[in-house]
Formats: sequence, C-alpha cells, structure tokens
Amino acid sequence: MLLRLRSPLGVCCLLVLGLILDAPQAKAALIIVDTAGELEDALSNPQPGDTIEVLDGVYDTGGSISIRNSGLPGQPIIIRARNIGSAELTGDTYFSFRQCAWVIIEGFLFTTLDNTAIKLEACNNIRITRNTFRLQETESLKWVIVQGIWNDPNALSHHNRIDHNLFENKTMAGNCITIDGTPDPTYLSSQYDRIDHNHFRNIGPRRVNEMETIRIGWSELSTSSGFTVVEFNLFEDCDGDPEIISVKTNDDTLRHNTFRRSQGTLSLRHGNRSVVDGNYFFGEGKSGTGGVRLYGDDHQITNNYFEGLTGTRWDAPITLTNGDYDGGGNLTRHFRINRALISHNTLVNNAHHIEIGFTNNGNYTRPPRDVVVSGNLIWGKENDLVDIITDPVNITWQHNIMFPDSAASLGISVADSQISVVDPFLERVDGIYRLTSESPAIDTWPALATTPLNDIDGQLRNEFPDVGADEYISGPILFAPLDSADVGPFAGDIITGLDDRPSASVPAAFTVLQNYPNPFNPQTTISYQLQIAARVGLQVFDIGGRLIDEVGAEDKTAGEHHIVWNAAEVGSGVYFYRLTVDQHTSKTRKMVVLK
Repeated sequence: MLLRLRSPLGVCCLLVLGLILDAPQAKAALIIVDTAGELEDALSNPQPGDTIEVLDGVYDTGGSISIRNSGLPGQPIIIRARNIGSAELTGDTYFSFRQCAWVIIEGFLFTTLDNTAIKLEACNNIRITRNTFRLQETESLKWVIVQGIWNDPNALSHHNRIDHNLFENKTMAGNCITIDGTPDPTYLSSQYDRIDHNHFRNIGPRRVNEMETIRIGWSELSTSSGFTVVEFNLFEDCDGDPEIISVKTNDDTLRHNTFRRSQGTLSLRHGNRSVVDGNYFFGEGKSGTGGVRLYGDDHQITNNYFEGLTGTRWDAPITLTNGDYDGGGNLTRHFRINRALISHNTLVNNAHHIEIGFTNNGNYTRPPRDVVVSGNLIWGKENDLVDIITDPVNITWQHNIMFPDSAASLGISVADSQISVVDPFLERVDGIYRLTSESPAIDTWPALATTPLNDIDGQLRNEFPDVGADEYISGPILFAPLDSADVGPFAGDIITGLDDRPSASVPAAFTVLQNYPNPFNPQTTISYQLQIAARVGLQVFDIGGRLIDEVGAEDKTAGEHHIVWNAAEVGSGVYFYRLTVDQHTSKTRKMVVLK
C-alpha cells in the first residue's frame, strides 16, 4: 500500500508500507488537503483505496466537484473531513458523481448556496455518512439526489446508503433526500437504497406541495419497484409538506422511524406492496400532526404506535381516503386502496384515530376495498375512534380492542369478535403506553397468518399473540423510540469504510452485547441473543476497516450464545467486531486490546 501525505504547505512525501494484499498488489494513498484547490486536485483522479482527508476550515471551490472514478469492494475511495463537522463546504461547492461506485463521503458540513449538495447519477454503493446539511437556499432546492442520467434511459442507480447525517433548517421547496430514477421510456426507480439513522429537523413552514422531507420516486416511476429501506431515522418538526415521506414506487420498507411534532403523514402516495412497520408517531398536541396515509394495492401497516396526534382527514393517524382512480395509465391520480392490511397497531390519546372514505369534497368516489383491520388497540378520549365517511367495500374487522373513554365514541357498530369495547388497562412506561398484566389484550389473538412475527420492540410474539403493537413479554427492547443521541453524525461507533447494510427484507431480531472484559488481553467473550434460529458469523476489523479475523458462519438456535475471541496475534489498539445474521443483517461494536 502506498501512503501519500500532502502537508499544509503542499509538500508531498511517499511512505512505502510494504503491505502485501491479495494479487495484484494494490496501492492506496492518504491525501491530506487544506485548500479548495488541493481538494479539487485530489479528486481529479482518485484510485481505489485512496483516502482524501480534508483539514478543518472553510472551502469554496466555486462550482461542481465532478467525480467519475470508482473504488472497489473492500477498497472504497474515501472523501472525509478529518474532524466531523469541522470542514465546511460552502458557496457554490457541491459534489457531482456520475457512474461511480464504492465511494464514501463522510463528515462534512454543507452550507452550499442554491446548489444540490450531493448528486448521484447512475451510481451504486456510494455511502453518504455523518455529514451535516444546512444549505443556504433562496429558491426551490433538492439537497441530496439519487437518480439516473437525464438522457440515458438505461443508466440506473442502486445500492446506495445515506446514513447518520443531520438535515436541518430547510425553508424552501424541495426535498432533503430525493430518490429518482431513469427517464423516458424506461422509468425505473433507483433500487435497494438505504436511508438510515439520519436526523431531520426544523423543516418548514408548511406548503401545499413539493416540500417532502424524503421523496422516493415520482408519478412516472410508480410502476417500478424501488426496494428502498427507510429505517431508524428521527423526524422532528418536519412541517414542510402534507407528506413528510412520500413514497411513489413499489416494494419499499419504512420501519423503526420516530416522528415527533411533525405535521403531515408518512404517505404511500403511489405504488403497491410497501410495508410500514414498527414506527413511532408522537404529535405532542401540535396541530396537523398525522400518521400514515396510503393509496394503491397490498400495503401492510403493522406494529406502529400513534400518540397525541391532532390531524384529521388527510392527516389522521391511519388515513384510508377514497381514491379518484381505479387503475390505468394516468399515474398522477389517487389510486383506490385495495387489500391493505392494518394490523397490530396501537393508537392512544389522538384527536382522531382511524378515518375511512374521505371524499375530498366529493371528488374521490372510489372507497377502499378488501381491507383487513385486525389486532389493533385504540384508546381515545374524544371524537369517534373509527370515522366512516364513506362505507368501504368488503372490509374485515378482526379481534380489535377499542376503548372510547370520556367524551369519545366508537363510531361503528360491529360484533364483539370484530371490535371488543373494553378498557385495555395501559400504563405509561419509558415514554409510551404499554399493556399491564391485567390487560384483556394479552393472549387473545388467534395467531392468524397475518400476525406480525415480532412486535414493535423487536421481540418475538408468543404462541397466542397480544392485541396492539406491543407484546406483553420480558426481554431486551431492541427498537425503542429514537432521540437525538441515536441518530446523526455522532451517534454510534464511527467506522469509516465498513458497510453494514442489511437486505431489504425484514431481518430476524437479535441483540449483540458489549464484549467482556473490555479492554482485554488476550481473550474476550462476545455474547449475543437470537429471537429465532439463524445462521451467525463473526468478523473482526482493525481501525482502518481491514478484516483481520473471521469466524465461519454456523447455524444457531434461538437464545443466548457466546464467542471467545483471542487477540494474541494482534497488537494493542481499537478493533471492531461485526456479527452477521443470515448473511444479510449485521451489528457492529467497538473493543480495545490493551497489552
């Protein structure tokens, strides 16, 4: 490996480390820059494995930094600030990547004026991580875009990751993150992108349209599958658009996000077969705060928690409006809801709860059809818990529990087996309402095929599951509501170059415990817990992200397991261990060898 250092005075030196890699021998450079000109020079022709490190300061290149080079798997090109948040890219400075792969952009503060900060065109395996986006804007502006190439219908982006960033103080139209696709005639969405552990805050004021915090696809892309995963993000006071997240492609997953005081809804605006699972929505009494709204076919809304929301009609906690279209080629219309599953959600102390059949002043005439509403728990103190504006077609109610307290009413007349009107006996624990031991929601669900395997905490449901999002069960809580310490540039272990992307499928829940002892010499024990049986493997990396040891994957039963790792062959320092479950999902922790 070739390490090239550029001093602040522009003097270069070469240091041959003599590290022999798998054939052919690879060369990589560490290039340290402290001027805008040096940054442009360093990015004019980076090679796989190169790291461009930007010292603290303010940088204005006066225009686009266009990058066309790619890294390799295990040898990404890394473009990073030496200290997170201390290298500011401002003025007309922005990154433009075209047909690139395996690049990491890490740790910058973007205060760019009226320019998209990062644009990916037909790129794959690009990681945008631990940056702060606080752009200056005087007009409509998209801050980060993932797309194809405007004049090439076959150039598609895929498998990019946007994680651990802070997006804040957006005041003009446009999105913080836009996932687009290819142009006419293919109209294919970027695929398998992951948006995770970001913090979005202070977006507004409210507009009628075109200020979604995240937009996935657009009308013409709505017949294509994005397989986008949006997970573990925190949204606070995101008020710019009636759709906080707008999904306009097929087969997307939105899970384990937390929304606080955000006006509008998570909207499945176009497309089919998306999953909204395990999200928390807290209105905290703020006007216009909502939950989930959907259109299209075969969506699943499961395991979500809604509390203190005030929105209605477009913005109710669970909003099933009529549609104005029943299938065809006009992709801008509001497609009728078909075969939605609304299962095992908990709704507490909202102004409204489930609203069905809003007509938009008589303009929407096609009511939801073949919807299943099962295993939900609602406790409210005002208005109808279920508000039927237009009768849906062939709706099925199964084993729900609803308690209209104080001035509230049920709002619907059905059999007790469909909705049981009874006090659920909830108590507030760690910031949310949970079941108590005397709750009638416990062990009353018949475990139908539609039952979510895990609850909102990530815990495995019992043989006789409970009604609502939370299963009354002991054990570690894997997916609690998020706060600012869980997301953004400084959350979690900072491991440049390690890609811990899970697959688009929902993983089995598991917990990786901190190794003990830590620090240690020479042995330590790594413990983990599985909710269900899975195939598990262990990898150990050094501080530079290089793999130094690997324990082959083995099939393990549900329960607690231990791996003893021996550091006799390595020196003192910081290392990272990554546990991979079923070859897709992984969790990483830091450990210290002290000799």
